Amino acid sequence: MTILITGSSGFIGSNLIYKLKKDKKKFYAIDKATNPYLKIKNFYNINLCNLKKLDNFFKRKKIKYIIHLAALPGFVNCHISPGNAFDDNVHATINILNLGLKYKVNKILIASSMGVDNFYKSPSIYGLTKLVCELYGKTYSKVKKMKIINCKLSNVFGPYSYHKNSVIHSFIKKIILDKPMEIHSNGFQKRDFIFVEDVCRMLLDELYKKSNKTYLNINTNKFLSILELKKCLNMISNKKNKFKYVKTPDGYDDNIYKRPINKSKKKLINNLKITYNWYKNF
Repeated sequence: MTILITGSSGFIGSNLIYKLKKDKKKFYAIDKATNPYLKIKNFYNINLCNLKKLDNFFKRKKIKYIIHLAALPGFVNCHISPGNAFDDNVHATINILNLGLKYKVNKILIASSMGVDNFYKSPSIYGLTKLVCELYGKTYSKVKKMKIINCKLSNVFGPYSYHKNSVIHSFIKKIILDKPMEIHSNGFQKRDFIFVEDVCRMLLDELYKKSNKTYLNINTNKFLSILELKKCLNMISNKKNKFKYVKTPDGYDDNIYKRPINKSKKKLINNLKITYNWYKNF
């Protein structure tokens, strides 16, 4: 079984590569940027929008499975650069699907976001591109009889994430640099936080399964408010950290939903400690 990981230099990609190397699995890694954290033997520097170069790669390698993680991440990045968001998210995905069809790939997992479910109430460029990719995946599954699963991720956190600006990573960097954490709106909004190791395990488990599903939710279904998250990080860092309230950037969803609070936080705290210590060591 040969697995192709796109977006191998990103956050989830780095953690997935680390696990595959540890488990001694055969894989190829593709990204348009070199991984800043890991040395990858089977790495190929390819922009997924370059169809000719990508096709040549598929022709030479016998790819059986694809975990497609490559994307322009984040609401703000996509809001600022909608053209890049289309290229990196939509155009790249279409190329992967077409080559997967051409070279008879067994299964493709496409990384998406739980935020897509709220797109029509709180639209964003990021959500739009992810929704379009989901629709392409669903359509290709039905019309072209391909095995494609849209993997809807909640808020992922963990090591190999210094380049990330999502809330946990942003808060930890602010704490280490002794700068105030920036809390959007009033901080009462809740998020489902999932550790990256759990995400990698669920992706690989799904890759090996025989199923006809077209969607997979990768989340904990346990929610924590941003203010509660601040308290957790205060405890982990063993200090009362500075913070300030700021205006929510365009595209973010700050609605307050009636969701159950995460009462069993022990595992979350342990994973936050792992992430915090990785940042300190990095």
